[in-house]
Amino acid sequence: MCCERPAENDRMALRVHDTRRRKNVDFTTIEPGKVRMYVCGITPYSPSHLGHARCYVSFDIIHRWLEAKGYDVTYVQNFTDVDDKIINIANEEGIDFTEVAERNIEDYFSAMDALNVLRADHYPRVTETIDGIISMIETLIEKEHAYIGDDGVYFHVESAPEKYGLLTGQKIEAVRAGAGGRVGGTGSGKRDHKDFALWKLAKPGEPQWDSPWGAGRPGWHIECSAMSLQFFGEQFDIHGGGEDLQFPHHEAEIFQSECCIYVKGFYC
Repeated sequence: MCCERPAENDRMALRVHDTRRRKNVDFTTIEPGKVRMYVCGITPYSPSHLGHARCYVSFDIIHRWLEAKGYDVTYVQNFTDVDDKIINIANEEGIDFTEVAERNIEDYFSAMDALNVLRADHYPRVTETIDGIISMIETLIEKEHAYIGDDGVYFHVESAPEKYGLLTGQKIEAVRAGAGGRVGGTGSGKRDHKDFALWKLAKPGEPQWDSPWGAGRPGWHIECSAMSLQFFGEQFDIHGGGEDLQFPHHEAEIFQSECCIYVKGFYC
């Protein structure tokens, strides 16, 4: 009896805070009895820290609660295993970037195991998803949501201005020029300071993959969109991550995912 799945109406109601709607709502699933959960994972440039524990223990509790209530949960958590910080550390130490990523991924698993965090079902990596990332970028260019610059490919934020601030409430007019960093990069090929990189042309000595726009590597935000699409398709039930990822990362995911999937002018 302990292993039987409870009837749908016997499950205790779960209330969640929907960041996009800015309120607590009843949790419902796309498919009865099944939960598809994608949580943004770490960029493994350094050993794991207390912030990682705070994030992934929290989602572990959600994972366990859902399974205890009889839901069939598929949990995907990614690794951003190529990134500016990883490359910089590898260059400083004179080793390949993969060595930096691998040692910190191993450290992450050791830390989470020590905290008794259950393993996710899948841990996709950016370096394993390059074809899917390139395909998404090609679609965004075709739909005129992205453009090719001198140093890579950029998402054009003004092509879907109604999506700006859906999670954070920020106004598109308030975004400062030169915000830089991981907000959108500082490349010379950008038409607008609000735009963000989808594909970065490689600099000498950087890891690179072939693409229709030249050898390079993905921008930060496109990676999670491609990995979630690979495992779950167009819709899934829970998208989570650290609170600091709401902007720019999760906002950018909304831009590129919805603009890639839906016909221009008809967004969900």
